[in-house]
Amino acid sequence: MTRIDLYKKGDYYYGFKSCGHAEGEFDKLVCSSISTLTQTLYFTLIDKLGLSESDIRDSQGDGMLKIEILKSDIFKRNDIQTCFEFMIKGIELIDEAYPGYLTLKKVEVQND
Repeated sequence: MTRIDLYKKGDYYYGFKSCGHAEGEFDKLVCSSISTLTQTLYFTLIDKLGLSESDIRDSQGDGMLKIEILKSDIFKRNDIQTCFEFMIKGIELIDEAYPGYLTLKKVEVQND
């Protein structure tokens, strides 16, 4: 099963971790769809919204991608929050169409 943790501080998303592999008849479709959404968010932040690689902490591994925007003045921007909402909506739609392949959890972080 693929697990996606969405990191929030208050009302603002600032990162996520996606890990694991979906299992079952539609595993390749679900995994590639999640990968497309998460990687598109990452590259949109850099290529279209002007964040530098120093603004983002990222790590990657087999079946895992984790990103965190490091500065609150950056992640609180409306355009960045809109991009997170697009990614989250896409993941929710995948979960509705293919239930049981992923878990989506919002993780509230209190400290800076």
